[in-house]
Amino acid sequence: MFRRSERGGELPDERVQAARNAATQGFLALDDEQRAVADAVRAATELGGGDRRLAREWAEVAAAGDSATNAYLTATQEHPLDGSAPVRGAREADEKALREIERARETIRRFHAAHSRTLDAAAYALTTLPRTVQEARTALVSARAAVEEAATSGVRSRRAEDRLAEAERSAAALDAVGAGLRERRDAARRTLEIARSAAALAAEAPQTAAQVRSALSSIATRRSAATTKAERIEPAMSALRREFSEPCSRDLTGAEAAARDAITAAERALADARRHADSGDWDAASDAVTAARSALSRAEDRHEAVTDRLAALRDVRADPSRHAADTRFVLRDAQRLVVDRGLVSEFGPILDAQSVRLDNARDRLAGVHPDYWLYLTELRGIRQRVREVVAQVRRRT
Repeated sequence: MFRRSERGGELPDERVQAARNAATQGFLALDDEQRAVADAVRAATELGGGDRRLAREWAEVAAAGDSATNAYLTATQEHPLDGSAPVRGAREADEKALREIERARETIRRFHAAHSRTLDAAAYALTTLPRTVQEARTALVSARAAVEEAATSGVRSRRAEDRLAEAERSAAALDAVGAGLRERRDAARRTLEIARSAAALAAEAPQTAAQVRSALSSIATRRSAATTKAERIEPAMSALRREFSEPCSRDLTGAEAAARDAITAAERALADARRHADSGDWDAASDAVTAARSALSRAEDRHEAVTDRLAALRDVRADPSRHAADTRFVLRDAQRLVVDRGLVSEFGPILDAQSVRLDNARDRLAGVHPDYWLYLTELRGIRQRVREVVAQVRRRT
């Protein structure tokens, strides 16, 4: 059955060798599977996706794998099959080790299936981290080149430079001593995002510069128009005070001063924009342009508030009943909708209250100088409340 080796011992026959080969193949498969799951458990723990229960369960599973590994190693050490030791019992030892190995592999497979979502996500993060880190480093190099190119061409981007500096700080965590998987993954993602943003801002710098150059001219024109409008505020206020009661313009007091203050602020912002543009800081110039436009909008709003008020009050004074009739029509239309949808008990009282508000508003419109602004404001409030009721009714049906 057995052959003699040159050492004088026995050599295994085919069945003994086959048992050893099967045990070895099983051992190698177990080692690969156990190592892969161990790495995934460790990664899940670092990423925060695993808890203490997962680690405890894995410790028990890993112990079974270690026991099977020890059984295989013991069999190979006690029965080397090279003629240096007796062959008797080798086959039985290998078959026993293989049975333990298969039980351990099945335990590992069940563990992985029970926690597949957590472990697969952790394994994916672990395997993709090197690629993400490389992408982050490449993006950082590209961002540096883009920022330098923008500065060299005379269209420096302060935002791009700030973002690049932020990306450099984030990238330092990629090689930090003691950094875990989560820290390196988050740093890589953050570096990649910020570096790409810096490169995009640098690429947009020429367009930003062109927009600022165009805006400097258009804002100067708009500032002149705003000044003209500001000059019309006081005559309009005088007409309001002369033609209507004091409450009709009380909230507009100081409109001209507010408009002129806003224009002054716009002039300062415009000067800042020109200064930044001359120094090549187009991002700062763009911010100043935005500030100038905002200030001019405030000035224009003050002018429109006064002139629109005057026009609205003259309109309602000319025919107060028309405004009341328009509001009454909207109210009755809503009441018909509520009746048609069978929601009178819920929304009828609300609409009835608006009808009372309308009657009261008309009754208060009396005297030599009626408060037309209060009247108009009340009608607008009624129509707004009616619209809200209509919207609620339509959502219900």
